[in-house]
Amino acid sequence: MLQLLAAVGTAVDGLSLTEAAAAVGLVPSTALRQLRSLEAAGMVVRSGADQAYRPGPQLVQLARTVFVGHSLAATAQPFLDQLAVATGESCYLAVAEAPRSAVYVATAPGQHALRHSGWLGRAFAAKGTAVGSALAGRVDPDGAVARDGSLEPGITAVAAAVRAGDGIVAALNVVGPSFRLDTAALAVARRQVATAAAELSHALGA
Repeated sequence: MLQLLAAVGTAVDGLSLTEAAAAVGLVPSTALRQLRSLEAAGMVVRSGADQAYRPGPQLVQLARTVFVGHSLAATAQPFLDQLAVATGESCYLAVAEAPRSAVYVATAPGQHALRHSGWLGRAFAAKGTAVGSALAGRVDPDGAVARDGSLEPGITAVAAAVRAGDGIVAALNVVGPSFRLDTAALAVARRQVATAAAELSHALGA
């Protein structure tokens, strides 16, 4: 099935059932069953005009997420490291995975024994979170947005949008316990996150 997915994904003009089956050495009936499973998952689509199989929306979104995540992660890592030292809290780079979810593609650990960790590569619902607001461009006048308890109870998150070209490509996120990110510390964290996101955006050519 993965070989079929790769064959369809790399075919410039799509593949007919016969072509797809031949590309991976399967009989057409077996290939058809597997292609139907991939179609049901949104990984491939079958055109009504020529009956050719082409990449589906889920495959396109997955490819975009992987490409954006890997290309951004290397550039963002020094900014994440500096932000983690400055705030003392765990820092993440998040990208949109789907219209309603996001995924962390890079991280820098916090400096405290009690810190947020373990979310690298984890997808989460973006609605109501600081990351979701930042990815949608909904930030406060200072360039940052904060949410308390939306990610996890007792956790405060501060995020800012990262731009490249004319659009938002990611969000920088600082995550820590709410008791530590109190009023004064939160105000400082907001400035630091907004500054780091602006500097990273500049490095990306925004």
